[in-house]
Amino acid sequence: MSETSTESPAEPAEPSGEQKPETGSEPTAEQRLTALEAERDKWQGLSRKNEERAKTNADKAKRFDELEAASKSDLEKANERATAAEGRVSALTQRAVRAEVKALAAAKFADPSDAAAFLNLGEYVDDEGDIDTKGIEKALADLIKAKPHLARQEAAPSFDGGARKTAGKPSSMNDLIRQAAAGS
Repeated sequence: MSETSTESPAEPAEPSGEQKPETGSEPTAEQRLTALEAERDKWQGLSRKNEERAKTNADKAKRFDELEAASKSDLEKANERATAAEGRVSALTQRAVRAEVKALAAAKFADPSDAAAFLNLGEYVDDEGDIDTKGIEKALADLIKAKPHLARQEAAPSFDGGARKTAGKPSSMNDLIRQAAAGS
């Protein structure tokens, strides 16, 4: 474990393309700078080529998408529109159910959005898209029984902590002196 190595530490890697002087000494700063600039120019050229390829590919992809859209039949286009419309209808139905749940929960819940979070909203819509209000009311009542901490508080708590007396007429200094004299 305590072996010592007689090898010299590895020298730092030199940039590719760097020419060592023929004398065997270290390259000068100008030589290193020239080599680094050449390396930089090489990579910039490659980068420009890749950018041009990417632009060409993007243009070709755009033209392909346009041709694909133009070649679709009327039936395919109608199917896509119908699918998009069904998605919008589903989203709007969910919003309507959520609004109904919040409206019905407003009277009994401290935060009506809690009721919407705890219920599966999809259960309260039938095949025609009608909302089952009676089912929502029953589910809200069951939820209040299961989680009473969600219910609205009956009376607002009082934080004054003292007796509820009305303030009397402020006393003058003369009144205070008379009271003190009468009490002694």
